[in-house]
Amino acid sequence: MATQEAGKIVCPTCMGNKVLSGVCETSPEWDGVETPDQKESLSGMDTTGDICTPDVVCPTCHGKGYV
Repeated sequence: MATQEAGKIVCPTCMGNKVLSGVCETSPEWDGVETPDQKESLSGMDTTGDICTPDVVCPTCHGKGYV
């Protein structure tokens, strides 16, 4: 539920956060799946089986944290 904070209503979608964090999932079925940017940024780390969504700006409040 939205609450009022300093005269502004906290965004119910992102609960006041400006960015919705991405989610990572791991499965042994995904072993060997690697995107090109994972190779560059995570070389040397074990990324086997990780599939992640990127962080996104809240679509409801457009990154303000309130509506």
